[in-house]
Amino acid sequence: MIRANDERLRQLLLGQQQVLLEVQDVLDAEQKKDDVLSAVVLSSKGDHINRIERLDPDRVFSEEAIRRLCINYRLRFLDAGRFKGPLPPKALYELRRLELRSAVPLKGFKVMAPTSRFKLCDSNSDPFLFVGIGPKHYYLVHRWGSHVSPWRSVIAWPWRGPVELGLSVLLLAMIAAAALPNRIIGADPLIPWWGAHRALALLWITMVFASATVFAWFAFFGKFSRQAWRDHRFN
Repeated sequence: MIRANDERLRQLLLGQQQVLLEVQDVLDAEQKKDDVLSAVVLSSKGDHINRIERLDPDRVFSEEAIRRLCINYRLRFLDAGRFKGPLPPKALYELRRLELRSAVPLKGFKVMAPTSRFKLCDSNSDPFLFVGIGPKHYYLVHRWGSHVSPWRSVIAWPWRGPVELGLSVLLLAMIAAAALPNRIIGADPLIPWWGAHRALALLWITMVFASATVFAWFAFFGKFSRQAWRDHRFN
């Protein structure tokens, strides 16, 4: 009886080991599929229109809508082949689900993210993975990282274009001129706060700020968001 029980226990353990080996084989096969899919995405270059069934309309974005987001938040919208770093498992899972609704493998992946997330030619944030589904239309496959903060839009506002940058310089100059006490700008501390001396201080500070901004902009080859959102160069 003892030998029979020992044999049954041995067979049970062998059966469990076989199940574990089969499960491990399945996991390895799935990991290989994920590795291949990740390699396809992270080497993707160029545009491609994919035919996918049963798309979620809330995830469909026009190129113009993506352009506005990139300008407002100072992001880039580039080929996924330029993206730095691995794709998260959730993104790969969403891609595999999406490929089930496509007759052929997906191509032409794009990523919308800050400049720091790309491998640029001359060169913490929140990437968005897209795939093309039509002329100037893209489908959002997955996004990861934290939500894009509204403060990013405020901080990026001066870099949208020359008008926004000029207004920002003027606003900073007005704040600085308003904060300076009379004695610093060479006026009698006893005279009223507002007067010709304050206007001259505003003019002088504006010229200083504008000169420094222009010098820094050209020295570092600055580029406004309206021109940079699809540019693969660093600046």
